[in-house]
Amino acid sequence: MFFGAVTRGLSSIFPVMNSRHRRPLPLPSFGPRRISFQDGAIVTDEPVPSHERPVQAELTRLERFSALMAGQGWPAHVSRMAYDRIYAGERFGFAKRVGRGELPVLARQLLDCWRVNRSQLV
Repeated sequence: MFFGAVTRGLSSIFPVMNSRHRRPLPLPSFGPRRISFQDGAIVTDEPVPSHERPVQAELTRLERFSALMAGQGWPAHVSRMAYDRIYAGERFGFAKRVGRGELPVLARQLLDCWRVNRSQLV
């Protein structure tokens, strides 16, 4: 019988069940870059310049944003933010509302950039 297990010298299963399962933190994402070798050195460049993408922010700023989001347990994919305006706006707004430390400040800057780009598309 289940409850009789305690009387036979075995401990209860409840202390084991109260531990909360933690999922691993998401990894930071990196943007779309072209990698080449020149004179024995690795050279990375952006295949599409920032002024030609829907969200006109530098990949380094988007990568920093992704790293800060991952550090706080939330995913943010750089390639998707660079080309998907709806996703980028949602991630920037979320980080501005609930982020801690440097994240809300960077999110506000990126959100301002996102709004300027939105007004230019119309």
